[in-house]
Amino acid sequence: MGEQATVTLAAKADLNEMIQLSSVTFPNRMNVHELRKYFELFPQLVFKAVTGDKIIGFACAGVDMYQTTGYLLFSNVSPDYQGRGLGKRLIEARLAALRHYPTLERVLVTVNPTNTASINALRSFGFVYSHTEKDYYGPGTDRDIMALQLAPYQSVNLHPAAIFQSEIPQETA
Repeated sequence: MGEQATVTLAAKADLNEMIQLSSVTFPNRMNVHELRKYFELFPQLVFKAVTGDKIIGFACAGVDMYQTTGYLLFSNVSPDYQGRGLGKRLIEARLAALRHYPTLERVLVTVNPTNTASINALRSFGFVYSHTEKDYYGPGTDRDIMALQLAPYQSVNLHPAAIFQSEIPQETA
């Protein structure tokens, strides 16, 4: 039987463990100051995935100042848990939280054009290719922008702090 993973809101107390995971998944891309700002700006949009007492993934969303565009800002999953659907669960948690903004019209996300796993996961939620931004992270580091158009607001009985729990599939050989 696989391990149980829970996706729930992260807290500032999780910062150090999240930065440690980030240093493995995205070396030199995120620091404590940056992650702390996400907690200050979007406290209801930072999620973590845990098994036992270990953080195995985390992700953040954001909203523009007009609250018409949401963003999936980043997603990190431990290499030991990649390919088991955890990234999709982090997308699901962020989209559920973003749907609580009644004026939100769309959600945007940047993705590495060669990251087919992420692109396919985003497509499974309805995201479509929008355009490419050249040199997004500097020379030679283009990013594709994908977009999800949202239906007009409908009240849903989900709370942004909802806990999503399920079994993590075993790694396949």
